[in-house]
Amino acid sequence: MHLSSLSWQSLFLHHSFKLSDQSVNFFDFQPKAQQALNLFKSQEMGSLLVMKSEVLPEFLDELSVQLSQDNSQPVIVRTEFKASHLFGYTLFLEKENRIETIKGAIQQAQNGILVLRLNTLLHDLKQWDKLKQALLFGFYEQNAVNLVPEVLPAIQSPFKLLLVGSREDISMLAAYDGDLYQFAQYTEIDSFLNVDEESLNQWGDYVQAYAQKFVQRRFTLKALNQLLQHYVRESESQTMISISPTKLKNQLLGLAKFYPNSTAFDEVNTYFEALELQASTLNQYALQDILNNQVYIETEDEEIGQINGLSVIEFEGVPYAFGEPLRISCNVQYGDGEITDIERKVELGGNIHSKGILIAQSCLANLLELPTQLPFSASLAFEQSYGEVDGDSSSLAIFCVLVSSLAKVALPQSIAVTGSIDQFGNVLSVGGVNYKIEGFFNLCAARGLTGKQGVVIPTSCISHLSLKPEVIEAVKAGQFQIWAVESVFEAVEILLKNAFYAEDRREKSDKPALFDLIHQGIEQSPNHDVEHKLWHKIFPWWKSH
Repeated sequence: MHLSSLSWQSLFLHHSFKLSDQSVNFFDFQPKAQQALNLFKSQEMGSLLVMKSEVLPEFLDELSVQLSQDNSQPVIVRTEFKASHLFGYTLFLEKENRIETIKGAIQQAQNGILVLRLNTLLHDLKQWDKLKQALLFGFYEQNAVNLVPEVLPAIQSPFKLLLVGSREDISMLAAYDGDLYQFAQYTEIDSFLNVDEESLNQWGDYVQAYAQKFVQRRFTLKALNQLLQHYVRESESQTMISISPTKLKNQLLGLAKFYPNSTAFDEVNTYFEALELQASTLNQYALQDILNNQVYIETEDEEIGQINGLSVIEFEGVPYAFGEPLRISCNVQYGDGEITDIERKVELGGNIHSKGILIAQSCLANLLELPTQLPFSASLAFEQSYGEVDGDSSSLAIFCVLVSSLAKVALPQSIAVTGSIDQFGNVLSVGGVNYKIEGFFNLCAARGLTGKQGVVIPTSCISHLSLKPEVIEAVKAGQFQIWAVESVFEAVEILLKNAFYAEDRREKSDKPALFDLIHQGIEQSPNHDVEHKLWHKIFPWWKSH
């Protein structure tokens, strides 16, 4: 069992880039989509390819370039259209006594490729029926906007169709047309890159190529690593980062304006910090409420039945989330075995939150090896929470506060906890770990770092870490600590300075283990309920057998 805090080197991803200076584009990361497009370009007229992709301009530009490579066929892209734009229309000019035909996108794409945004097509699904007819049969009837004094011939329509949209849009079309994949092929555009040594070097060349293309500058290796940290923070994964051309172009243009006098980007952290600061008003209000004791969060001393959990706060319309500690309290009475979730009772707790509490309860009962229902009652509250609480990332904190209340052992208020658990005591991954750590760090830093403060996170979240420089420096200086745990046993040993089971002790001690302390409390409780009297009689016998 490893209980040392994490080293500062493990708190972020650093890569020694080996750049080739080759021009890398977005589709170089899309081998499956490239194969599908090459096959699509070689197919006969009347072919259909359905592509799951974002439909932002940069994605469509990259797609158009890819379709035009080694291809003499025209490529027509339409993102917003009506039926008249798609199929064209015919009108009779009475004064001139002639018929005029306005070409639509299908005619413009004759013997070529028509690319349509699927979401727009779904606004009027009747268009799909006629579009399908034009694609598969190679002709469609003309639309006349007024009375034409002669029979109009059908319009010949040899073309190939590429529909681009979200997974939801594609599923809606497939639900409408159950025959879709009898004649259509399917592929996906990846907006994220699986990270390894080779792909990270390729990503570095990709960033450099786009920086040269859009702002005629390059990144130093230092700045490239800082950009990588930002992408890891965004994806919450050191193994997967965004390769969105829209995002990259927007950031490059912003960096060029933010550093107008630089010939190369030597650092980018200041830019991203400035963007976050612009949107941090609510974050600052929340921190000030705690510092002014309007929201009570203790970061010193010890308390029985009280622990600091961690949450991520998101507001609609605000692009930045932030972490905030919240106090979780527990009162225990020896009684009928019910654990009361106050948030759920007052309808402020969501279903996943309630599931987390039930799992923590089940896990504790399992580890205490009780032969009957829990011989105690408890009430749990997220203090000063005035909105809905949901998610199961507090279940590790709930388990620890229950153990503290039952064993009558104090929890340090200088350490905050996040993590989900299963019924067997394994600590599982949670989201928003960077925000959560930084939220508690900001509070501790505002009150003064002591070296005793820190955060407990799941071991599986180490690969999510990309912390801000000030947190890394504090960990490096020994002013703040981060522990990663795989089980509830590791968590309680860090927090309560005691093993859960006596046989798991690291050193000899006369102090009872937490398991024994809890059972002593149960056996000594003044309980007059008949069922519990019987339990007290059979428990010693059951334990000895």
